[in-house]
Amino acid sequence: MRFRSALWSLVLALGLIAAGSAAARCAASQPGAGAAPTPFHPKILEPARAPKTARILRQVALSYKPHMSARARDIDFLQKVALAKRLVGVRRLVELRRQTLALLPLDQEVSWEYLRRRHFANGEPVGVTLQVPVWVPAGAKRIQTYCGFDKKWQTVAETTPRPSGYVWFVRTMHQVNDQAKYQAKTIQVEVNSKFAPFAALLVEYIFREGWYDPAKRVPLMSLRMGEDTYAASAATPPVTVQCLSFPKDDGDSFDPTVDYCHYQNLAEIYHGRHAVASNHRLGLAIDFNDSNYRGVVDGAPNAISRDLRQYNRKAMHKLDARNLPAWVYRVAKWEGCRLPQEWCYTGYCTDWEHIDVGTK
Repeated sequence: MRFRSALWSLVLALGLIAAGSAAARCAASQPGAGAAPTPFHPKILEPARAPKTARILRQVALSYKPHMSARARDIDFLQKVALAKRLVGVRRLVELRRQTLALLPLDQEVSWEYLRRRHFANGEPVGVTLQVPVWVPAGAKRIQTYCGFDKKWQTVAETTPRPSGYVWFVRTMHQVNDQAKYQAKTIQVEVNSKFAPFAALLVEYIFREGWYDPAKRVPLMSLRMGEDTYAASAATPPVTVQCLSFPKDDGDSFDPTVDYCHYQNLAEIYHGRHAVASNHRLGLAIDFNDSNYRGVVDGAPNAISRDLRQYNRKAMHKLDARNLPAWVYRVAKWEGCRLPQEWCYTGYCTDWEHIDVGTK
């Protein structure tokens, strides 16, 4: 089943590329109403530290030509993915995992804090900070996050060891779902320099779809890519947040409630510690809209769940726009990423908002 799915994705991608010139001539769609006047292309914050990576990001930036059809945009994306793989020097994204693991001494635990300071053979540092365009709800507040090689997220929350980007926070479900008022912003996140072009392409694709078609704007309020343990600061004040919850903890029921949840600080919502074998510790994974709403049933967009409702991505996205629609995962697969349904936790629970380069 996986082979047929991958083969079909490859055939579709090749067909789209082959039809490139014809699609470009036929493109007739209008730019999105209310579109950001000047699209922001992804970049790394310190290009002098990683000039090769910075140059690749410029070379693979997506096009924002007037009147690009959805088909033309897909072709542009696929061509840029092919170019990124050629420039980085890989055929499959899993090769990035092997190349990064090769930098670790024998028997040393995988640690992003260690690896981010290492350099690849081409002289580029492993760790870079990527800035990408995203849509966020109106009134969203920017929250700094921190990370470190700690066993407990509480340690990071209380000591705030090293800034590692930021997330966007809103209090109400109305703000989350008020698509008409989304604003074009940026977000910063640490990532493996060899994965940076692919992460940038995917996130920019999501942003660009909303730029041309406001009905496809997806709010990306949090991105986690490279870290061991991260958290917001425990010094933030208490908050009350509206959270989506389902009375039934399994099955396919779409009978949710909106609960008011109280937290002592934002670190209780924004925190995480990745397993030793996680691709996050190599900077080779993406968690979208990562949050921890204690006390709700599968209400958080990144729920680890066995519920059948999680397969109905369109319905979940409609209820809480932070849940990614199916087309985001389809595009991630075109790029060569491993999708949530292709691997499971113990007990057959799936992490629905995570993609990575895979392990084999």
